[in-house]
Amino acid sequence: MCIVATTLRLAFCLTAASLSGVRFTDATSEQGVVISNNPWQDGKSDDGDSLYPLTIIHLNDFHARFEQTNAVSTRCKPDEGERCIGGYGRVVARIKSLQQEYADRNPVYLNAGDSFQGTIWYTLLRWNVTAHFLNLLPADAMTLGNHEFDHGVEGLVPFLEAINSPMVVANIDDREEPTLQGKYQRSVVLERGGRKIGVVGVIHHATDTLSMTERVRFLDEVECINREASGLKHLGVDIIVVLSHCGFTIDQRIARECPDVDVIVGGHSHTLLHTGNVTGWPDEPANVYPYVVQQPTGRQVLIVQAGSFTKYLGHLQVLFDEHGEVVRWEGNTELLDERFPQDEDIEQQLVPWRTQVNALAVRPVGSSKVFLSKPACRTGECNFGSFVADAFVDYYVGRGESELEWTYAAIGITNDGGLRTSLSAGSLTYEDLVTAIPYENTVDTFDLRGQHLLDALEYSASRYNTADVLQFSGLRVIFNLTQPVLQRVQRVEVRCRVCRIPRYEPLDTGAIYRIAIAAWIGSGGNGYEMFGQHRTNVRVGPLDIDVFERYVAKMSPIVQGTDGRMVFVR
Repeated sequence: MCIVATTLRLAFCLTAASLSGVRFTDATSEQGVVISNNPWQDGKSDDGDSLYPLTIIHLNDFHARFEQTNAVSTRCKPDEGERCIGGYGRVVARIKSLQQEYADRNPVYLNAGDSFQGTIWYTLLRWNVTAHFLNLLPADAMTLGNHEFDHGVEGLVPFLEAINSPMVVANIDDREEPTLQGKYQRSVVLERGGRKIGVVGVIHHATDTLSMTERVRFLDEVECINREASGLKHLGVDIIVVLSHCGFTIDQRIARECPDVDVIVGGHSHTLLHTGNVTGWPDEPANVYPYVVQQPTGRQVLIVQAGSFTKYLGHLQVLFDEHGEVVRWEGNTELLDERFPQDEDIEQQLVPWRTQVNALAVRPVGSSKVFLSKPACRTGECNFGSFVADAFVDYYVGRGESELEWTYAAIGITNDGGLRTSLSAGSLTYEDLVTAIPYENTVDTFDLRGQHLLDALEYSASRYNTADVLQFSGLRVIFNLTQPVLQRVQRVEVRCRVCRIPRYEPLDTGAIYRIAIAAWIGSGGNGYEMFGQHRTNVRVGPLDIDVFERYVAKMSPIVQGTDGRMVFVR
């Protein structure tokens, strides 16, 4: 979710091909001012001071988009008339082009994390394919995203050992996870054009609630950045760049509260920052590029982020004075559409990996005797949604904390938006499953008071015929759509968890219920703030695709119908 912040200023974002007579944003004024016919020439400003140029090329939230994607970030199907954008081949080609274009302006390439997760490429090939292709064009520095922990520390360590880029994270406490120790560093110092640039990495402080981080702990971003930046300053580093996988909101806090920081290259929130016309773009910018935060001392800190899923790439050019203070800047994000070529070497190297993907994708998992319907899920109980919610509960059966608990979680919840396509009757391959549930959510558990569960059901009814409608297991609910919004739930029965024989009982608004749920809506996504704000005892679970595959294999041939767990009175 992107947070739209108040604009502090507009930066003039230009291409390097037309720098003569342009207007650059000046850090000492509230408006762009004409500096010279070419303010980059000889690194000189009008008053004769030497200015140091730094070019930052940045990518974030790659999410395994090795192949071209479409406007909604799924695998592009050109034979169906879809416009193909992004893809790793196009990213690499454009980065190489920018490195050449700005060769005399000290280019650095930074990756702000979440390279893992999001397509069948990662689901099947994990860190191996990711490290291979990132190593074909190593970043000068990269940081970890929360999704790099999706298969635990065990799934991350081999990637860290294989990657050829410095991995920087300053706010990890790994004292209880020795296998992670020595596999990353808090910062890296890059030397360009006789100057030292310190790059400090940070990851979201709540990553332990977002992924399977085991014994790894995450510390306050601001405190860790200030400590590391101060140390770098004492080593003679006067330009500090933060490489952040914390999201746009936290990046603004970093900009306000870290006095040594000059630029923040962000990720995690998938925020598209851009200045100018975006006609024909698949996403609306959240704010201008760069976003500028003014500190109480008058220093200005630049924040950049380039959307997600390889659809965009950012490049920022900054002029620093001899003390390492930002003087001027220009730059923007670019939509990597058909105007930009794909790197031939990358495309050739994708071929054998694609063969592996295709071979694994056709692996049989099970079969269904019935059509598992997706379209029905927005307007009532659907057998596909019920099957998935049942799978969530089934995973936790036998994992209770006492002999009286037949399951750790007796309620399962997903939503229409978490289901991509229907599944036809017949054999089911792994690719069928990934296509139907492609979002790589974890199936998390948490405790929730009955009143907040009722609030969620009321919200679901208010969102009738949208992607926000819930599908569930362990609940029996009667909705009356003729009633006013937020007064439509007429009756709720809940399956007991601490009982020898599972049975349904009336909802108690004061009781605590345990829910197994897709992480996105469980954390407050799609408007379900009552989950994100009031959940307790949160435990991050396995990936939904793994839970789904397990249940398909167990229940094949599938004969799922509807059983009246959801009734709408119209």
